[in-house]
Amino acid sequence: MHEDIEKLLVLQERDRSIARAKEEISGLAHERAEVNGRSDNAEEANVKAEQKSKDLEVRKNALETEIQGEEEKIRTYSRQQLETKDNQEYKALGRQQETCKESISNLETDEINILEEMDVHAEVVKTAKIELEEANAAKAKAQAEIDERESNLEKKLDELAGQRAEAEANIDQTTLSRYNRLVERKGTNIVVGIQHGSCGGCHMKLPEGEVIAIKSGTKVNYCPNCNRIVYYTRDMILEAD
Repeated sequence: MHEDIEKLLVLQERDRSIARAKEEISGLAHERAEVNGRSDNAEEANVKAEQKSKDLEVRKNALETEIQGEEEKIRTYSRQQLETKDNQEYKALGRQQETCKESISNLETDEINILEEMDVHAEVVKTAKIELEEANAAKAKAQAEIDERESNLEKKLDELAGQRAEAEANIDQTTLSRYNRLVERKGTNIVVGIQHGSCGGCHMKLPEGEVIAIKSGTKVNYCPNCNRIVYYTRDMILEAD
């Protein structure tokens, strides 16, 4: 095996480690979004629960105001009854009082229903608040863990960058430049072995003369189809099936 191949394999392993670390860092952004999403959902549920409580309170107050209005009408009609000397007007005022009493009865029924709904909803509010507190606590814990993992990965990337610089230091510059261009286009599967007479990257059958040249290890060889760097070791199977 050509000495540059050995160095390129080390470099490729560094690049793969760097790619994995970067992928993990990218995955952390998705984790953050999930954590924030759960917290946001809990916050939204809490806001809705509190808003409904306010709406129920407004409806209850409105009913109480209506009841007070009807009661005031009854008092007014009652005074007018005492003042009138007209029998028909007296009876009419009495009927108006009965109408008001009926209205009050209906309004009080509505108020009872609202109060019952408020009692039930109070548990919803309590649950929503607890779930929000739990979600925020879980968010804080998860964010701290994600921050720590991200920090460790960033440190790892710095270390890997240093190791990569060391790995590429003694590689032929022309070969290194070609390798780097291939990494940009094809990822981190650039230096590949041959199996059954084919390129380990694109799997194209290699000409017999090319296989012999690769086996000799006298220079760095490239696949004529995909341009990957190809090499041979004794444990590889050269012949095609």
